Amino acid sequence: MNDRFEQERRDNVSGYIIRMWHLEDLLRAARFDVTTIKENLVDPMDADEELRERALKWYVTLADRMVSEGVAEGGHLRDVDEALNELEQLHQALLADAVDPTYAALYREVEPAIQTLSRQGDGTEHGVIETCFTGIYGVMVLQAQGRELSEATVEADRLLRKLMEQLSVHYRNMRKMPGISLN
Repeated sequence: MNDRFEQERRDNVSGYIIRMWHLEDLLRAARFDVTTIKENLVDPMDADEELRERALKWYVTLADRMVSEGVAEGGHLRDVDEALNELEQLHQALLADAVDPTYAALYREVEPAIQTLSRQGDGTEHGVIETCFTGIYGVMVLQAQGRELSEATVEADRLLRKLMEQLSVHYRNMRKMPGISLN
């Protein structure tokens, strides 16, 4: 399981972050209880017993890390925060150096939605990229709850996702450059 998530972090860092946020919430909802994790996350898997055992071990290790890193009640694992920080730095560099005018134009298009999300937040100062992920994840939660979304929310979500997809492409390409290390 861990290999799959590491591969996703390299290939699609945005998908990795959203998936990890979701897993963190699922483990919190299970109260880090092995039996609950097994019943809710492992037993429903369409997999052989060996894969289920590996998955359970991975989930329990992830849960243990959350507790030991102090994010049992909220927040994110260090490696997830590290990916967010790397994306934030890359985002700032892309805007400052005007490397990709298409990215900058897309950012300007979605910037009003990002500012609205920041104002609606919990009062904690977050970077632009974390605000984008909070918006995307929030829409996913609303959809899972069967809540109706306004046209403005659907459009903001579309633009936020498009921006994060573009940033992920830059991240993946930058990791391939010799002498560049993001972790």
